[in-house]
Amino acid sequence: MFLSVGFAGLAIAAQLFAETPLAIGASRGRVLEYVRAGWFVGVGLTANAVMAVETIWLPSSIGALGVTIFWFVPTVVLLVRSYVRLMHLFGRPSLLDEVVRVSLVEALASRLTTVSRNYAGARRRLDSLFESQFLVGGLKTSEVTLRVPVPQVGLVVKAIEPEVVRRAITSLGPRTKGGGAGDGGSVDRYTPPQATLDIEPGDRTRVGETAFRIHTAQELTRGDRDRLVRLFQSSIEFEPSGSVTPDEETDREIVILKDAVATSLRSGAYGTAERALGLLGHVVRGVWTARPESLDSSRRSSSTRSNWLYRSLSEVEQDALLSPRASGLFIDQAMTRAVDAPRIGSTEYVDECLRSFTRIWSDVLRNGNSEFDSMPAHIVTCLQNLAAYSFAAEERSHDLQARATWAIVELVKLALDAKNLEAARLAATELSALFEFADADGGARANVRTGQLVLSGWLDYLADKEDDRDPDDPHFRALVTPKGTWSDILAARVSAERGTTPFSRWGWWEMRTSASVRVQRVELPHYIDRAELAALASSYGHLPPAAKQETASEYKRLLQLLDEGTRDLSTEESILKQKLTDEVDKWDAAEDGRLAQEPLSKSRVDVLRNSLRETLDARGGLTAEVPVVADVPESVTNSRPILGMNFLVPRHYLVDKVFNQTYADPKQLGEMIAHGFVEGEEQAIVKELRAYQSNLLEPTAQAIRQKIESLGNEAEHYVLVTPYGGLMDLPDWYSTEFREALARVTHMQTGVLDSEAILFDRRSTLGRYRKPEEKDGLTAIEGTSIAIGVFEDVQGYVEPQVRIETGEYFVVWAGAAPRVYRFALPPAAEADGGEMTDDGRCGQS
Repeated sequence: MFLSVGFAGLAIAAQLFAETPLAIGASRGRVLEYVRAGWFVGVGLTANAVMAVETIWLPSSIGALGVTIFWFVPTVVLLVRSYVRLMHLFGRPSLLDEVVRVSLVEALASRLTTVSRNYAGARRRLDSLFESQFLVGGLKTSEVTLRVPVPQVGLVVKAIEPEVVRRAITSLGPRTKGGGAGDGGSVDRYTPPQATLDIEPGDRTRVGETAFRIHTAQELTRGDRDRLVRLFQSSIEFEPSGSVTPDEETDREIVILKDAVATSLRSGAYGTAERALGLLGHVVRGVWTARPESLDSSRRSSSTRSNWLYRSLSEVEQDALLSPRASGLFIDQAMTRAVDAPRIGSTEYVDECLRSFTRIWSDVLRNGNSEFDSMPAHIVTCLQNLAAYSFAAEERSHDLQARATWAIVELVKLALDAKNLEAARLAATELSALFEFADADGGARANVRTGQLVLSGWLDYLADKEDDRDPDDPHFRALVTPKGTWSDILAARVSAERGTTPFSRWGWWEMRTSASVRVQRVELPHYIDRAELAALASSYGHLPPAAKQETASEYKRLLQLLDEGTRDLSTEESILKQKLTDEVDKWDAAEDGRLAQEPLSKSRVDVLRNSLRETLDARGGLTAEVPVVADVPESVTNSRPILGMNFLVPRHYLVDKVFNQTYADPKQLGEMIAHGFVEGEEQAIVKELRAYQSNLLEPTAQAIRQKIESLGNEAEHYVLVTPYGGLMDLPDWYSTEFREALARVTHMQTGVLDSEAILFDRRSTLGRYRKPEEKDGLTAIEGTSIAIGVFEDVQGYVEPQVRIETGEYFVVWAGAAPRVYRFALPPAAEADGGEMTDDGRCGQS
């Protein structure tokens, strides 16, 4: 009876769990743990059971006394303690909020750690591809030769197999030629292919999403494209359906806090709304700092985390226009988060805290009425205070200064978007006055000039496009024109490179949102260059010399701008042009000469040779399945026994120093050459095998399985050669019966075949012999059958080049008793859509 009363009391208290923030599942568990409800329930249930046994089956005075002392009294004590702790908790709202915050942070951080650990290892496996430059940074849309779509939609990527990606990229390397490539043959120029990865382990795939983007110098045939798509797609492994990403796991718990803020604001309970909003900010901060960076080392983790934080805060800030008081509440909470943000040590977190100001600013200017007239000044004052805010740690102070400065730049742009010139002038005036008299080292003022330069370019863009957002106000244009020396203006343009400025996303300003994916031309950097010219023409000082590549490239861009159009240059512009021309001429005359005179590096040539040897050692391939013969039989005639390559590469590959900001890895070059020879040898073997079989069998998994089964015990001596990814009848290819038959033979995959397969007896079908080509200038690579030479006899190119020649003596011939079965359609059947019959004849479909 006493226990029932205790349960009833706790049940009444539990009704509060329907209110925020106790409606969150993790909060309820933490509160119950805090009041020690588990101990009370466990001891109480056991005491009830013991008292029932003693009363019904073992009644005695001593038993009753023992039960009272050892079970009833502890139950009363535990119940009283639970009630006291419960009253203490609900009597102190701040303590309750702290309990809820800790519970949410711990629960969400634990889940994130668990899920992130699953993908960290898979992501680290991809690092070797970036280190060897098989994968590079993002490619421009115009450079993409082939896009590889994701093979399945709506699933979470579990892993990406790096070896399959490596094999696919190396298949785009130079091809071997018969007859000795160096004997009067043409010389090909090799340009390494580039590929970029658009998905990573832990991502959820979407409709129309691209997994890989590839750029090659040569055109790809339809067959090459299909083969590459199959190879790249086969490298992606997915989680089972129903799996969730770390960010999806996080959103599930904090959605109730978001709803509480919205409900409280609409009911006028601003105190409750402020409490819930503050708690949401603490939870977001705690989860952000607790996320396992060491486990989640994704190259895009910063972007993913920023998107998660943006959603968490922006969804509740949409209610800022409910009333001026609601707007002030959101601005004050944003200020609280921003002041504390630098101590977290995460620039992404600082940026997203500052972005609350720009969101509210835009909403107020676009949709607010006269009641919100005081809000723009409030926001500008907050950002000005943040820019001038000083921390004990100097680096934190500078970081917040830069980001708050660029936040004010964004305010100017957003005011122009809202066609509110007064608000734009308010923000631009504050920007112009920042650090004007309190900038000891000039670093803070440099961000102001850079922001003004971007805004000046934006005004030129709007005016040139006749956009209705153009204020056409000379006073406002003068307000955002940067002032300083030539060095100051040039430094501002360097700092304003697209995507490198802190906080600001000015590279997106000219983008138009669209429901479908479309290509848009990026023009704003060009207008910023024109703004730079205008600022230089009105400035003073000395032009810095072109002592490095970046400076020379900047000067060349300015000269091109000065030559545009038909207008006459002013006196100041003519002087600037002459000085720029002199510096560029000095640089151009020296740079190519320095590269041409730089001696070839023996160590980098060794890297090339070692890479070639190591790649060949790691890849057995089809050639390893053909028996080696000590000498070529006299009966074998081969008019073109030499496989070779002869191509030009930029001199950058084989010199130690870096010129023109171009670094080329000779290791990648060696891997490409090795792949070319492996493919060349396999082409020769396949060509020989095709000559032995006149009757073709049907190219299906069923026909191959039947042939393997007919071989009986002899199947273990046979080799089945197929294209990568198998033939086109995928259901039969991956059937259990075919996989069992495939296990009885040696299965080799090659890029030489396409839509056909060959089965042959390794013992007596072929023989092979190979050795390094013997030729002046070529040196055998130890441990291989390839000779290589590097020559500097290249002339007539603006960019210095070197010639690489390789050669291998390779002969393959028929063995004593060739046994070959070829599964393919005849050329005529492929052309007119014919079908193979079971007896090898071709029939019309």
